[in-house]
Amino acid sequence: MRHLLAFALCLCLAPTWVDAQTYVRATYELSGSRYAWTSSAQGPLIASRGQRTMSSPVLPPGTMPQASGIVTSVRWRYSFASTPPIDLEAYLCNARRCVLLSGAQGKTDAFAGDDATGGFVFAYRVAGRGGLSPTLQGRSNEVTVSYR
Repeated sequence: MRHLLAFALCLCLAPTWVDAQTYVRATYELSGSRYAWTSSAQGPLIASRGQRTMSSPVLPPGTMPQASGIVTSVRWRYSFASTPPIDLEAYLCNARRCVLLSGAQGKTDAFAGDDATGGFVFAYRVAGRGGLSPTLQGRSNEVTVSYR
């Protein structure tokens, strides 16, 4: 699954793939008749303008509880060690699509109907060319996937 996700994301996004160290904190919760999983990974280091930098995959933990596994909504949150440039573009991607994010946290229904067992990747780009000084160190990339 990781290879399929990476391949699909490379095709639609990245001339450059930059891998970040991964740590995973994952939980499941049951809310009424809806399920959700939350997982996070360390954010990547962004050192250049004009290139897309990808996070490590944010994957669901282990086996998911009984459900059809269809996404209903996704919440995201990302953070950096310092204030990012105003022209930072952030995307959240799964194997089917990428969505331009409106800010450092929020909720989207753009992935509704997609497979909830697949992972997500954050992709970042700072407009322009050349090095980014100072570099931008990612802290955390987190998603909470609600599904039925």
